[in-house]
Amino acid sequence: MVVDTEVGQLLGRVALTPRRREPYTTPYEIIRIATEEDERIEDQHRELGREVRVEAEKLARDHRISEVRFIGCDVSLDESYIEVKYQSDGRPNLRPVREGLESRYGSRVALKRYTFIERSGRAGGCDTCGLPLCCSTWSGARSMGPVNPRLARQQGVTPNDKIIGCCGEVKCCMRYEHEVYKEFKQRAPFKNTTVRLGRREGKVVDYSMVRDAVFVRFEQQARPELIPLGRLARENPGVRPADPGEWGLQTGDGGGRG
Repeated sequence: MVVDTEVGQLLGRVALTPRRREPYTTPYEIIRIATEEDERIEDQHRELGREVRVEAEKLARDHRISEVRFIGCDVSLDESYIEVKYQSDGRPNLRPVREGLESRYGSRVALKRYTFIERSGRAGGCDTCGLPLCCSTWSGARSMGPVNPRLARQQGVTPNDKIIGCCGEVKCCMRYEHEVYKEFKQRAPFKNTTVRLGRREGKVVDYSMVRDAVFVRFEQQARPELIPLGRLARENPGVRPADPGEWGLQTGDGGGRG
């Protein structure tokens, strides 16, 4: 599609439709379905984009700007606007690069810093789960904040290669599920806590968030037993099941941790 944006007319692809889910941002106005001429111009702009990146790298070297890598370039259909994407650990002063590019190409130039997740989302592909990348199909993934190994440990997962996404960072799904794990742990007994169930006492050894339950190892048992929070809530203050009504409990039973 040719769409009208705040920086001019650009060629883009439909990412999602409001019929399936609410749009994360205000959709751009569609001017027309891309024609063969539009696609021909876009092909020429890809070559221009490569040239612009090479020139940006040259200007960065000339002005002794280090630790910056130019990774992409978007050009409006009328070439009045050029957006150069770059990656950098810091915030280098790229004003000389921008001014040099504007002087050479006679267009308004913007330099946009891209993160790993933004670059991965733009490239697309599938993850180890077999589904398309979250950052590629769901724009809300980019607004969840930083993803780090600490979140994985809080979910009881030891940081390893399986939780690392294509971008080299912890997978978005770990961050997306974090609030659910956090809420569950506020209702469940802590690990290594002694709990009562009738005449038995045992120690909590693990969680099963999906089943709203915990694994309890009772005395003289080799294997832990899966116990729903609803059964523990009657005799263990501070334990609250997700759905008290399902177990015949009143919402206020069991108290809370505060």
